[in-house]
Order: sequence, then C-alpha cells, then structure tokens
Amino acid sequence: MSQLIKFWGINRHEKKLFCEALSLLLLSQLCVKLIAFRHIYRFLGSPWKPERQCNLDLTDEIRIVTLSVSRAAGGLPWKSLCLSRSIAAFLMFRRRGIPAVVLAGVKFEGSSLLAHAWIHAGHGIPSSEVEAAPFSVVMRIGQAVADAA
Repeated sequence: MSQLIKFWGINRHEKKLFCEALSLLLLSQLCVKLIAFRHIYRFLGSPWKPERQCNLDLTDEIRIVTLSVSRAAGGLPWKSLCLSRSIAAFLMFRRRGIPAVVLAGVKFEGSSLLAHAWIHAGHGIPSSEVEAAPFSVVMRIGQAVADAA
C-alpha cells in the first residue's frame, strides 16, 4: 500500500516515466530470456533519434530516467537483471535523444567469472561508474557521442 501512496505523490512527468520504465523492464526481461542476444544486439545497435543539440537539461533528464528505472525495478515482484535494467534505460535515453552506451563487463572472483551490465548516458556522464569499476568491459552497444562525419 505504501508503494501506491508513493506513486501518487510523484509528479505527472515522473509517473509517465515510471510507467514507461515498468513496461520496458518487462519487455526487456522477456527479450533477454526468449530471444537470442545477437538479435537484441542488432536492434540496440541500429540508428536512433538524433542527439539533442542542447545539454542544458541533460543531467536532470538522466537523473529522472535512472530514478524511474530504479523505482520500476524495485516495484517488480522478481529480481530484475542488470542487463534488463540497462536495456530499459538505454531505450529510454535514446528515445529522448540522449546519447547512451550499454556496457557489459566481466571479472574474476576466486574461481568464478562474474558478469555485469551498466549504462553510461550523456556526453561522458557515467550513471553507475562506481558500481562498474572492477569489471573489464567486453561489449559496448551505442555511442556516447555522434561520429564526426
């Protein structure tokens, strides 16, 4: 019940972003489980909406999108995978013309190999730099900035 009260306490824009994040999390979770990753990789790597030319509201928009994905992941009855959260955030950023990159990395812990996915959004603005520090990047999807033509 307290989650419902929290939902009604946020503004309209954040409610819309929360609903978008929730639907994209569900969709990305299904895709990760049911579709071969090469198809997901090809879809995410395809051209998107052009980047914003103005950086004025970029930091606030990145913060709100990241918060919406975190809220939506916390509201799900199951644990959301880091890859699903990264894909959902990537789609939300790219829909808004915010340059974003999904990174996947690995690290050894004892005799185990651990994998993690995270996202960098904006022009060099990392959204979870501290979390991903010990991982070696093995895959990158998207571009942080447009290619100079």
